[in-house]
Amino acid sequence: MCLASNLVKEAAAHADSAAAADKALREIDHEKTTFTRREIESQRHDLVIIEDRVYDADRFQWAHPGGSLFVAMFGGRDGTLAFQSYHMRNFPHEKLRPYLRGRLAPGETITRFDQDHLELSKKLGGAAPYFAPRHQQYKAAFIWVLAFALEAYALTVKRSWALATVLGFLYAMIGLNIQHDANHGAMFKDGLKNMAWGLSQQWIGGSQVMWLQEHVVLHHMHTGDVHMDPDAQMAPAMRGYSGSMYLPWMVLQHYYFLLLELGYWVVPNIGHFFEVLAWSHKFEYPLSRLAMPCWRTQSTLLHLLYYVRHIILPSLVAIRAATPDEVFSAVGRELAVSLWMSTVGGFYLAFFFFLSHNFDGVHFTEGANAGGDCLYEADSGFLKQQAASSSNVGGEKLCVLNGGLNYQIEHHLFPRIAHSHYPHISKKVRPFVTAKGGQYIHFDTVWDNLSSVHKYLKRFSDPLFNPVVKGPARPTPEEMGG
Repeated sequence: MCLASNLVKEAAAHADSAAAADKALREIDHEKTTFTRREIESQRHDLVIIEDRVYDADRFQWAHPGGSLFVAMFGGRDGTLAFQSYHMRNFPHEKLRPYLRGRLAPGETITRFDQDHLELSKKLGGAAPYFAPRHQQYKAAFIWVLAFALEAYALTVKRSWALATVLGFLYAMIGLNIQHDANHGAMFKDGLKNMAWGLSQQWIGGSQVMWLQEHVVLHHMHTGDVHMDPDAQMAPAMRGYSGSMYLPWMVLQHYYFLLLELGYWVVPNIGHFFEVLAWSHKFEYPLSRLAMPCWRTQSTLLHLLYYVRHIILPSLVAIRAATPDEVFSAVGRELAVSLWMSTVGGFYLAFFFFLSHNFDGVHFTEGANAGGDCLYEADSGFLKQQAASSSNVGGEKLCVLNGGLNYQIEHHLFPRIAHSHYPHISKKVRPFVTAKGGQYIHFDTVWDNLSSVHKYLKRFSDPLFNPVVKGPARPTPEEMGG
């Protein structure tokens, strides 16, 4: 019995040793395997780049505590800066070694962690203590329940212009106070809860997956980059940086920009629907194919449900209640009421979004590429560029109303920190950024911010106004993989 037991143990030991040797061999092979950025971007959306290493995004997405969608959105891209801004620490390469699939090929640029940002992250104590407190979660639940109840009342009892105005405002509040924190992973520690609450973006007529592409993958990682930040691409409506298209009507852009914001609802309510079908934001920035199989279907179906709630059902109710001679006018009124609701909500969102990154003194740069890698100009980096391309306005009261979006600097530096904490951490962020030589602009009032926006747009309404947009510093041999 003992001999048999020993033989079994010895065989098991040999098997473990062989498995360990095989694993070590695979790891050695992975260390020697190299990929170019172009290869990953165009052919390998199952992979993600972190610094100079390449990992298996397809496998890791199911182990990611924050949920699979976030990882899938970065398939085929560089996720270095995303990890840093969301986790506020260095990447655990040794812990994630089982997912390692290779390294960047020699000569490829390497996106490095920003040491200034890591230093500030340590001062704040990391992301873990900063999920939404109970009172913020209760506020979010109240807004959503109230919006749901009023919409149900409108469909079953009576729709009106006043009720549409209130619903439009509540939809904006959902966008600012619920989906925004949830889709950034800041509402709850549980990734599944964040994804569920993040679907409120679909409830108000947008697309969760397209929102993540626009805000998380592009805008947050490359804020102020004239090529990779979609929010910087204002043409043909307006011009906001040197080299952007100039058209004759832009001479008046500092006067008509508020009118344009009345039509912002078209972007999430209609534009995102067709962008999801094309799987490309603005039909220019393709989404990762790793996220395509289920998320495109989900987003499309939920978008269709929004159209049913706000177009089909109100029209059917109107047709049923109207006489044959009144059908067209009754349906037209219902569609106009829905349009007004979308206009109110969209305008409120666009107004405050536009204030944040379009002010006199905003800093534009270039150095990001389609694969997500980013090089900064000399004496800059992630922390300084995020602060220089964003601005704050107002204080804690506006933060409660607008879900912290008036603290854009803090939000862009630490998107996984729930908005309730922004007024408090700003007391550490501001002196740190300025001590590092960075720009930190905080407007006391919305009027001050709006006046700065007017001044900024007026400057660029002149086609001869072309300040230099600085590019990245020359890569060092280390950054080039040498």
